[in-house]
Amino acid sequence: MKKLLLALGSAAALASCRETNTAVQSNPSATGSPESKVLRFDTTFLKAGTARAYPHTYTGRMVVGETKKVTVPVQIDWTTVEQAGCPQVASLQVYQLNGGDRRTTLMAKAIRDGVCKPAQRPAGNAQAGSAATYAGAAYLKLTCEAREIRRTTSVTFTLNGLGYHDTLDGDSTATSSVQ
Repeated sequence: MKKLLLALGSAAALASCRETNTAVQSNPSATGSPESKVLRFDTTFLKAGTARAYPHTYTGRMVVGETKKVTVPVQIDWTTVEQAGCPQVASLQVYQLNGGDRRTTLMAKAIRDGVCKPAQRPAGNAQAGSAATYAGAAYLKLTCEAREIRRTTSVTFTLNGLGYHDTLDGDSTATSSVQ
């Protein structure tokens, strides 16, 4: 009898300690940390070997939508090495900086062109005739989906072994498409 009363008392105590003011949240909170960095794409095109790798970083915003817009912060890191007579893109990583926000998804695919071609320098100026302006490039296709506005945007992004890269800010709205 004492055990039955003890069990009933314990159940009543647990029932009185229930959490109050709780609710199910169907959408992710907008108050999440905007600095959450999630790796979305990682590839190594060639082994760096004993050559020194030179790191490069670009941070931009990809715009999804035309009338209603969602911006997705993106960080692209790549390394270059000297190979085949010119700087080549050796590895590539793409991060979604608001990766905690489940309302947007970033996807990436990359193709590397290892042929030494005249290439732009990071400032955007090409110097014809100079051997140092030849480089291999990588072409990155970024696709971003914003579930909130039901739009998808794709952008082709070029970067090379000299550190040159295209920009994302404001340029990606022209390729928006309805899903």
